[in-house]
Amino acid sequence: MRFLPWLQTVFTTSLLYQSKGPSSDLRGCRCLPSDACWPSIDSWNQFNSTIDGRLVAVSPPAKPCHDPDYNEADCRNVHENWNDGYWRAAQPGGMITSNFEVQANETWGCPLDADPSSACTQGNIPLYAANVSSAQDVQKAVMFAGKHNLRLVIKSSGHDFIGRSTAANSFSIWVHHLQNITLHDAFIPTDVFAKPVTAVTIQSGVSLVTMYDALAERNWVVVAGAATTVAGGGGYIGGGGHSFMSPTYGLAVDNALQFTVVLASGEIVIANEVHNRELFWALRGGGAGTWGVVIDVTLRTFPGPKTISRAIYIAHFRNNKTFRKVFDKFVELQPKLSEEGFSGYWVAFNNTLIVEYFGMEFGWLTSVKKLKPFLDYSLAVGGPPLVFYDTDFPKWHALYRDTFCKFGNCRSDASAPQMIASRLIPSTAFSFSCHHELSTLLADTIDQFTEPKQVMLGHLVAGGMVSKKKPHNVAANPAWREALWHVVITGGLHPMNITAAMKKEYSDRLTRLNKKIIDFTPGSGSYINEADPQEPNWQDSFFGSHFERLKRIKNTVDPHHLFICHHCVGSEDWDGSLNCPRQI
Repeated sequence: MRFLPWLQTVFTTSLLYQSKGPSSDLRGCRCLPSDACWPSIDSWNQFNSTIDGRLVAVSPPAKPCHDPDYNEADCRNVHENWNDGYWRAAQPGGMITSNFEVQANETWGCPLDADPSSACTQGNIPLYAANVSSAQDVQKAVMFAGKHNLRLVIKSSGHDFIGRSTAANSFSIWVHHLQNITLHDAFIPTDVFAKPVTAVTIQSGVSLVTMYDALAERNWVVVAGAATTVAGGGGYIGGGGHSFMSPTYGLAVDNALQFTVVLASGEIVIANEVHNRELFWALRGGGAGTWGVVIDVTLRTFPGPKTISRAIYIAHFRNNKTFRKVFDKFVELQPKLSEEGFSGYWVAFNNTLIVEYFGMEFGWLTSVKKLKPFLDYSLAVGGPPLVFYDTDFPKWHALYRDTFCKFGNCRSDASAPQMIASRLIPSTAFSFSCHHELSTLLADTIDQFTEPKQVMLGHLVAGGMVSKKKPHNVAANPAWREALWHVVITGGLHPMNITAAMKKEYSDRLTRLNKKIIDFTPGSGSYINEADPQEPNWQDSFFGSHFERLKRIKNTVDPHHLFICHHCVGSEDWDGSLNCPRQI
């Protein structure tokens, strides 16, 4: 057996990087590097040989900028790519929101803009990652983690706002290089009696933009998101998956036909309406990183629309009173705009409103007519907008490239350290008797923003077909079926050198802001993929009435809770570090 020289270095220095986690003396605690049960160098080497040498010693992304590993060329490359989401996705220890590379009690693990002699610690990223290239690689990695009782995480792109893709002292299954795509002209799930449909099977490392480019060959569309670095078969589908096409076709999970999954036992299984039905239900919105490692998912596709319109409205109002009037009218008109076939996004901050709404199967003339009541009111009260235009696109792929890519270049900016919070706003909140109260609450929230680039993001991605699907057919939060808007509050951009106390202050302030919206919408919930890491009562907020069923499925398919992540089903049975079971 060939010995890995780098492994000796990582093994002997891992104690320098590890956090002071709980002792593993308690029965059931995960094995940490300081414990006798941690795998020996020989064990790591033997495992590495079984996956053709693809075991990776994970380093913080900024490590080349620090002594004793400083390298001028490599450090320059890090600086040039630090905010590139694709570069971060291609780093086994890189997260899209870089604050999750740091433990909660740390100021910063391995800062980019620092003196080379300053400390660079491992922070909150894994020690090792299996760079898997097949289901068999995943199977071996899962069995190795189970045998040695390791803290296991799964990373595809790292596009995650609550920190599920990484953990200190952990072993990562890195699925980023599972990149196969198959287009099906007539797909029928295995052993399911059903009519064939067009579909696409994507492995869990495939980014959305890669999938969209493949679908363009057939002029097919699929329900998936806008962010180009998101992996369609990863956490996106696990959380439910919204899209501006959701009002037309439903959530992403409403269109998931079949999964291939590696379970905690190491078994490779198919999950669909016939095979592993409860697992199939849970995989469709019951949370990512919880049930096993998804190898691939098959999604139903649809013929591309004959035309799509895109309306863009940008207005900065002279005072807050005017902004509130126009915003109130905007809120009032949402049910009508939804019924007329619009979907899309809006942003509000500092007396500014930016709207980007899409019309499926109608052109710009029809779009302008439908938007006229809002445009007339905005003009009368607030004056001409800075920008308004409406455009037609003959194909969905052309719209995607023009809208979500910069000049056709589908790069993705990664976030500086930040946090977000969210809430699903039910359609009842837009009623004649309630809409003014809703618009006032949201405007009051915006007025309390204090951080640089802090904004409110609105998503008109519910209603329509989302509301027509039966709420218990899939595990996705049933609150989606009553919602019209998904509203996100960003925490703003934070300096990388903030202290642990400052991070806690930022996070607490965001949670307090969002609580007012939560209190206004009792019985609703939040979208787990874009949520507050401190979400109160998260079991109900993320899963609603589905939580108890999900918990039963969890204990069946993963009885030893090998797959545990922050605010995922089963994590309530573990301590804050997720390394030891809670004491009963």
